[in-house]
Amino acid sequence: MATNPERRELTFKTIEEASAEAERLASGEVRITGAHSFGQILNHLALSHDVSTGRVVAPPLPFLMKLMMPLMKRMVINPKPLKPGVTLPAKGEAFFWPDKEIDVPTGLQYFTESVEYYRNNGSLEKHPFFGKITRDECDELNCRHAALHLSFVHPV
Repeated sequence: MATNPERRELTFKTIEEASAEAERLASGEVRITGAHSFGQILNHLALSHDVSTGRVVAPPLPFLMKLMMPLMKRMVINPKPLKPGVTLPAKGEAFFWPDKEIDVPTGLQYFTESVEYYRNNGSLEKHPFFGKITRDECDELNCRHAALHLSFVHPV
């Protein structure tokens, strides 16, 4: 893998825009320039939504990560695009990026269901990692997170 893989420039104003882009990409051939397959990316985004709604419980953060979260929250909850290259602690990495292939139809179905659940139920008042955040902040975070990961998926 290249140290700086090619990425598309994406921004989404709503999670529905991200979902529409995922569906558009899934309807044709794509090439991937990052470390994960398109199916794995869709699964990762769905898991992230599900954690923010409480539909799925992520493993607890290690003690040092808990201490760092107030600083990380400032970096994550802001209008700037998210940067690639964040490595999670081992349990988090295994949870959010399972070491198995996920086909695109399965990943897309899970992502679509998670977006629908998020749309209907909203986020938890207290995010499991970032603490108290508003629905608008969580919406923005989910849009920026989707833009980051879908930027590695290129239509052919």
